[in-house]
Amino acid sequence: MHDHGNIHPVKRLLIDFLMGGVFLLLAAFALWLIWLTFFRGIYDTGFSNTALDQTEMERIALGVGVGNEHFHNLDAAVRAGAESPSLCLKCHGNYPHSKAPDVRAFLNAHAYFTACEVCHIRPAEEDQITYKWLDNKTGQELLTLEGKPGNYGGMIVPFRMENGVSRRLDESADKTFIEEYLELRATFNADQQAEAKVRIHKEISTKPIFCNECHDKDGILDFAKLKYSPVVVNRLESGEVVTMITKYKKFYLPTMFDPDARFRDRQRRREAE
Repeated sequence: MHDHGNIHPVKRLLIDFLMGGVFLLLAAFALWLIWLTFFRGIYDTGFSNTALDQTEMERIALGVGVGNEHFHNLDAAVRAGAESPSLCLKCHGNYPHSKAPDVRAFLNAHAYFTACEVCHIRPAEEDQITYKWLDNKTGQELLTLEGKPGNYGGMIVPFRMENGVSRRLDESADKTFIEEYLELRATFNADQQAEAKVRIHKEISTKPIFCNECHDKDGILDFAKLKYSPVVVNRLESGEVVTMITKYKKFYLPTMFDPDARFRDRQRRREAE
């Protein structure tokens, strides 16, 4: 028990006021977390009701798929994609992006609904590249997007016009060679492996497309043509996560979530002295 008998009344009032303020802030933060987790509804998208059809209005009224769900793939979607991996993933693994710790999770989140070539074949000025959602089972173009965000049973695939014919860029003309390489690469020496990799990646751009080049109003991907609703298009073009990635190089949690942070800070200051 603390003895408050000798504390000046004004000082005691100030202490009580500060403690009460801290309590209210923590309570407000807890309520905000509860709302964010369980009760978050739709938000102002900047679109008038006339821009949405009746089905979309009903989805908004129900709060379905308009901002209160995860956009990127979760474990179920990753497992579903692992059942029929592309040639790229057969070689590079289920989580192909590993070199950049600050963005690899965001990049890997796209691996099962975006063909690798979407980001790794950069359109040249003379290119006529279009992007379509293709059904994972039939290979036919999806006419509508049904299911949870990012898990529509399909994949975004790039097409390039070549001699009047639209060619899927995720299907290599060297498919037989690639499959043989995957089976026999352990028997290749270093020079043979290097030569094979050059052949396999001959269409791959040296510099891949980064997040902000797609998640923008004038980005490479036209999300409306990819059959996203106006609400989702607005989300995809807003690029909050892209801004966070490009602007902030380090991420910090408040020290209230890390009780040892102050101790470590003191230790670092002592070592610096």
